[in-house]
Amino acid sequence: MKKKMLVIGALLAVSMLSSCKTPEQQLAEATALASAGNHTAALPLYRSAAEAGNAQAQLALGKCYDFGRGVTSNPAEAVRWYRMAAVAGNADAQDNLATCYAEGYGVTKDLNAAFRWYQESAAQGNAYAYNNLGLCYRNGEGVAANHAKATECFHQSALMGNANGQYNLGRSYYHGLGVPVDMEQARFWIGRAASQGHQNAAAFMQDNEWQ
Repeated sequence: MKKKMLVIGALLAVSMLSSCKTPEQQLAEATALASAGNHTAALPLYRSAAEAGNAQAQLALGKCYDFGRGVTSNPAEAVRWYRMAAVAGNADAQDNLATCYAEGYGVTKDLNAAFRWYQESAAQGNAYAYNNLGLCYRNGEGVAANHAKATECFHQSALMGNANGQYNLGRSYYHGLGVPVDMEQARFWIGRAASQGHQNAAAFMQDNEWQ
């Protein structure tokens, strides 16, 4: 019994020490634990920081529920935390929330809402959001199809080093979507994507004997 009481006391002490930390300190500790693969220990620290209003922790907690890290996967709960961080202005959370709306993941599918959140994220310079916004324009999802706008978005994403943006920009040049056909530019951008390990880009290079 005495040993059990000591263990409980130690756990309470750890809990009290944790509660004395700032949300930023809790986030840093949780991130270190998650990087080491200890998602179970990271989860309560993420939650504490998220509940205190830290947008980066809210994003991280959303990812935990999204991918089942330290907790059972729960799409609706992932969306809830993504939304909190997105409303607070976190660009990555805005991009993730947009994708949830685009796919109907944890929330009713709403392409208009997806487009708006991609816009919010891209406006902050998020390379992933620029690529996704380009897909909205290319496919006419949440907005009227506009290949010129799509290519502009892909170009912004590509310049930031995003492999998906580079691949899609290359395809725009290859097919003449929003820009004149330009095989040199197509090969350049698809090659850049392939060099980052983009599988579709690598296959495209091989099919066109651009190795």
